[in-house]
Amino acid sequence: MSSPLLTVVIPVYNTEKYLPKCLDSIIRQTLKDIEIICIDDGSADESPQILDSYAEKDTRIKVIHKKNEGLVAARKEGVQAAQGEYTGYVDSDDWIDPEMYERLYQRAEDCRADLVTSGYWLEGNYTSKLLDAVPEGFYGEKEMQFFREHAIYHMQKKETGIRGSLCCKLFRTETLKKSLMRIPDCISYSEDKLTLLTHLLECQSAYAEQNAYYHYCIHPESMVHKADFDYLLHIHEVYRYLRSLYGHENFTETMRTQAELYVAELLLLGINQRMGYQNRNLLWVDPYWLDQIPDGSRVVLYGGGEMGRKYKKQLEVRGTAAYAACVDYEWEKYGDREPAVVPPDAVLPDDYDLLVITIKNPHKAMEVKARLLEAQIPEEKILWFEQKDIFWKFAEAEGLLETEEADEA
Repeated sequence: MSSPLLTVVIPVYNTEKYLPKCLDSIIRQTLKDIEIICIDDGSADESPQILDSYAEKDTRIKVIHKKNEGLVAARKEGVQAAQGEYTGYVDSDDWIDPEMYERLYQRAEDCRADLVTSGYWLEGNYTSKLLDAVPEGFYGEKEMQFFREHAIYHMQKKETGIRGSLCCKLFRTETLKKSLMRIPDCISYSEDKLTLLTHLLECQSAYAEQNAYYHYCIHPESMVHKADFDYLLHIHEVYRYLRSLYGHENFTETMRTQAELYVAELLLLGINQRMGYQNRNLLWVDPYWLDQIPDGSRVVLYGGGEMGRKYKKQLEVRGTAAYAACVDYEWEKYGDREPAVVPPDAVLPDDYDLLVITIKNPHKAMEVKARLLEAQIPEEKILWFEQKDIFWKFAEAEGLLETEEADEA
């Protein structure tokens, strides 16, 4: 029997609610010559039974049941068993578009690339499309250094250079087996980014595609919603592994600078969201926006989430303008929480002077603004303020944004 064109590895741990949708999306791929390796990492729910039932119906599915050892160990076991020339990963609580692997495989074959990278859809309170910041196209041996030096950040654009997720990529299996085995099993944060960087150091070629086929789902059980009182210990392991890469012949000083900035970003993220502080998001919202609000203004805030509550608190602490209401087109999902969230049409334009959109994502904010304009809210009343992460302000103050070459590959 010939080897499949590619292998899809799915680490599974207690995702019974999401697993059928994930598996169905992979089974329905337009590229049929694939193997699907599911690693049951000691699940205690119905996930093992779901996997076994799917394997009985589709011979392409192989299930490996093992004791719980974490995501890195599960991924290693999957790639060690992979028979395809290329390997892709899917998390068991996400799903993919039907054409994803056919598109990525065709790119890999056309260019004989060691890596194909694409973007993904973030499915949370709203859907947003996240793409790599590097230009689309093929990166051969001469261009790979540019590609590596933009893997963590694209400094001009102040964006992530190549999205860290392994799940929107195809890897040449032979190279991935070597790079993934270097990642310590104890790594539980940034394992995707570390694997990507390690793989890139060994790659001879890559292709970047400016499309998104993967749907990364944020749900209440996601790690980002849980406090981790050992967060600093985990980031220490990330930093220690990054330091082990510094001596590689393809790891440049530019990459080292970005790696250390990345660790700084992780530390700031911990303060904001992960370390279990009672007062979360200490650095999330810069109150500079209040300087643009005339004294005595009646202000409506758009956005019922944490950002909206932070804006409201800053507005009340400053005390120079009056909070009028909080509105959101998805107002019903906030229930009876305080402050109350109502639909935008529940507040008449004559009842306020300004409406401030409190959404951080600029693309989503502009979508909301367009909808408000369609509802006949005067444009001069609608404000949105860019909220730069403290991390980028630090990089700018240190002059690090000026060290990057302006020319694209």
